[in-house]
Amino acid sequence: MNRMETRVIHTTETVSGKTYPLTITRQTGLQEIQAGGEPVQVVELTIFESPMGTSRCFTRAMPEPPPEVRADNRKRIEEAASKAMTGMGVW
Repeated sequence: MNRMETRVIHTTETVSGKTYPLTITRQTGLQEIQAGGEPVQVVELTIFESPMGTSRCFTRAMPEPPPEVRADNRKRIEEAASKAMTGMGVW
């Protein structure tokens, strides 16, 4: 089960010597948002809201690779680490 968490921070920001309220909302967990008129699955979303405007930053969800791809990647990592350790004289 995927759990979504939301944290809200109320703070201020100073722009050109003037202080404005700023609300930062950070959501973690799989969700779908609209970006550029298209649905996008994200795992993290941060929203900045102030009288100066609103902006969003997000991290797209990536599909989990199949077990055989993960095994191939792990093998390549182990080979590279072994080669580096041998080259440094550790092994």
